[in-house]
Amino acid sequence: MNEFLSSASLKNLAKGQLLGKYGTVIGIFLLHLLCTFPLSAIISPLSEVYLTLYFPLLFLIDIFFGFFIAGEALVYLKLACGQRPSVSDLFYYFHGPYAQKGSKVVRTQIILSAVSVVCTMPYTYVGRVMLESVNISDLYANELPFSPALFLLYSILLVAGCAINVFVQLLLSQIYYLMLDFPEYTALQLIKTVAPKLIKGHKARLFYIQISFIPLMILCVFSFGIGFLWLYPYMQATYANFYLDLVKKKGTAAAF
Repeated sequence: MNEFLSSASLKNLAKGQLLGKYGTVIGIFLLHLLCTFPLSAIISPLSEVYLTLYFPLLFLIDIFFGFFIAGEALVYLKLACGQRPSVSDLFYYFHGPYAQKGSKVVRTQIILSAVSVVCTMPYTYVGRVMLESVNISDLYANELPFSPALFLLYSILLVAGCAINVFVQLLLSQIYYLMLDFPEYTALQLIKTVAPKLIKGHKARLFYIQISFIPLMILCVFSFGIGFLWLYPYMQATYANFYLDLVKKKGTAAAF
């Protein structure tokens, strides 16, 4: 049985596939940001209506963002398959027929966004209460400015919420690639069976690949974000190669 490719091998593949195509993928990345960043800026955690409107708005915006995430899956899947991606690929799911394409994205993002919101709400609410209870005078008295019990509750909810959210994101991480390669499956089939079966036994491997980019992310921060123009395509190309490695080594019949 063939062994699955290592993180280093997947990254090397991505580097080679990106040569001569960085101009295209960086342009697609910037267009993605142009289309989504203004909406992200509309909602602010500092707003007075934060607790009542922030999460519903975040949920709806995340569903809309799913169309761009799915479009990027096409961009990097084509790149990993030796094809040249185009800007129009980013908007692939905005084109009809909606019943066959766009509806799958909406149903998938409803699940992913709902999980993210449900996992985030408890610790966000407790954090807001904790900040509102801060007593500045306690800082000068060398005392904790908030309740230790409240901080402990916040920490537990934060760790639990992030852990559940990461698990679900990993479980369904391959869904947009599968949606492109196997359009005959419904969104429900992809969510309940196909995507979880494909990633079974490889969630930890994908998580390791994801966290292996953290040092490069830190360097990009020190470059005032400019480095992300190079890093983001590199990461996405690596993830697309991870998907192809899974499909090739597991075999579609055995996986699904």
